[in-house]
Amino acid sequence: MKKSGVLSLIVVITMTLAACAGGQAGEAKREGQQEQNGKKIVVFSVLQADPMYSLAEKKYEEQHPDVDIQIKEYGGGEGSNQEGDLEKYVKTTNTELLSGKGADLIALDVSGLPVEKYVDKQALVNLSELMKQDPDFDSNLYEMNILDGAKMRGGLYSLPLRFFLDSLMGDAKAIEQSGVKFDDSTWTWGEFTEVGKRLAASGGHTYSMGNTPPERMLNILFVDNYTRIVHEEKRPASFDTSAFVGLMEQVKTMYAEKVVTDAEVNAGDYFFAPALILSPEDYFEGPAMFYEQGKIYRKPLAAGQQAGVTFLMHKNLGINRNSKVQAEAWDFLKFLLSEEMQTMPGLQGFSLNKKVNEKTLKDLEDKGAIESPLGSVIPVQKADIDMIKQMLADATTPQKNESKIQQIIEEEAKAYFNGQKSAQAVAELVANRVTTYLNE
Repeated sequence: MKKSGVLSLIVVITMTLAACAGGQAGEAKREGQQEQNGKKIVVFSVLQADPMYSLAEKKYEEQHPDVDIQIKEYGGGEGSNQEGDLEKYVKTTNTELLSGKGADLIALDVSGLPVEKYVDKQALVNLSELMKQDPDFDSNLYEMNILDGAKMRGGLYSLPLRFFLDSLMGDAKAIEQSGVKFDDSTWTWGEFTEVGKRLAASGGHTYSMGNTPPERMLNILFVDNYTRIVHEEKRPASFDTSAFVGLMEQVKTMYAEKVVTDAEVNAGDYFFAPALILSPEDYFEGPAMFYEQGKIYRKPLAAGQQAGVTFLMHKNLGINRNSKVQAEAWDFLKFLLSEEMQTMPGLQGFSLNKKVNEKTLKDLEDKGAIESPLGSVIPVQKADIDMIKQMLADATTPQKNESKIQQIIEEEAKAYFNGQKSAQAVAELVANRVTTYLNE
């Protein structure tokens, strides 16, 4: 080929590549190389747009002009096919992460993402190591018991920006009038059953809990017993059928003793109801919605569970181990934990930032009262604030919500509770389906 022909071909190829690059302006360079404007790109993958992330992007870039945070959203917003968006996000994240590709920073609190598998495949950065290596990271500023509880395989790979506290709300007035005493800081589900029998005998309410099918009650206990029953540390994953049989039998006893019922019961006509505390205000508002004199009680402990409080992680983020901009992704993640971002209005849950929680609780105590959604005035007393602080300090056990496994349990457990199959037979079916799912 003549030189002129070669030159023409090079020009055509160059122009084509330039056009492709221009058409992909919204897509970041996965290699993390600097663009022509000298900025480093951090691709942040999320299912749906989030005001906190959008504001953080803007503020962070103002403070770090050499970094460009690019939020890659999979959800189409209101009116979109949410199920399809979710499936696309999970499938794309799986394919990219497990093949050494994908975004730099990834939202991991999406149902269906096998985070443990990502850890096993060494696809995520151990954030515990980054914390140790970062002289600017002061662990005293954060609720480290939450981060310790969030660890898996000995390291922190999925960091929650926020968290909820799992508990029960109860009819404090009826419980006090019953004369039944119990210590909710240490009670177990077995003790809950005994307390429920005594409460019912007092005549206050017929049931301790209502409107709860037994298979759902089984899952309420299972999420706290997850690590005792499902063993994922070593592959292939295994399932303790004996422990699961014990759990099913324990639940069946609750219904046989009429402590819990699946019958429809009016709100407030039972002693307790499950309560996920979504904010400091929710500690007061939740019970007030159900009871004349409501109160938050600690959720009973699972068998073998250390004394403490169960929590649910929210806004979990991880860093791609193959990212070329790990330092920038980590710095942005720290910015999301800052007081500036954690005090943004409208955020659900408690903050991982201690100062934010302390200020919120002090403001509540100083205010002295809050108005419930029903219009009543709820007093805020020091004893209540102290209780919340203690629950925050005692939050050590993460609630393991694996939707696919919980679906399997609900499907199979019905046959045991309606008398069609034995507990052992159901446990073996559940074990087979769960281990197949985890090891596939």
